[in-house]
Amino acid sequence: MNLQKLVIILFLVIGLIFGGTTPVQASNSQALNRLMKSKSCKTFLWKTCDFRNADLRGLALSEVKLSGANLRGADLRNAILKSADLSGADLRDAKLTKANLFRANLRRANLEGADLREAGLWAADLTLANLTNVNLENANLLQAKLWGTNLTKANLKQASLHGTNLQYANLAHSNLSNADLHSYYFRESQNITNLSNANLEGANLKDTNLKGVLMRGTIMPDGHINE
Repeated sequence: MNLQKLVIILFLVIGLIFGGTTPVQASNSQALNRLMKSKSCKTFLWKTCDFRNADLRGLALSEVKLSGANLRGADLRNAILKSADLSGADLRDAKLTKANLFRANLRRANLEGADLREAGLWAADLTLANLTNVNLENANLLQAKLWGTNLTKANLKQASLHGTNLQYANLAHSNLSNADLHSYYFRESQNITNLSNANLEGANLKDTNLKGVLMRGTIMPDGHINE
């Protein structure tokens, strides 16, 4: 081993001991700076936008383009993600408590195990997304699109689902206790919560408001199909 290599190794070790920035941390920091400036991080077959376990708390990321990005375990609590493109993104185990996802595109995103308590998902598009074991307690899903979404074992306790499209969604063994799914009128246009053909087998519907909800062909908690 020559002297130059030895010096480099010693420098890295000292940096780790005294809290210096590792090459990986530096790379993430640079990527975050670029993201804040351009509001875009593109993912290709040969390049993944990687923000795994990144600290993105409270950041203003409205209209950011993160389609296909790796955000697994990222901390996005209180982040502003209005109209953000997160389609196909990996958001498994991400922390999104109180995040603002108004009109966000989350089509085919993987949010398994994510924490979305009190998140604002008004008019968000979650078509065919994976929300298995996700925590949506007290979340606002007003007019959200959840067509074909997998919500198996999801916690939707006290969530607001006015006018939400849950057609073909899988809500098996989910908790919808005290959730509000009833239809309502908004700016003279009727918006009906659609649970047609959804799977509610084993779901907890205690005190859930289902007034006016469209449930044609829905598999009910006891397994029977609603006509």
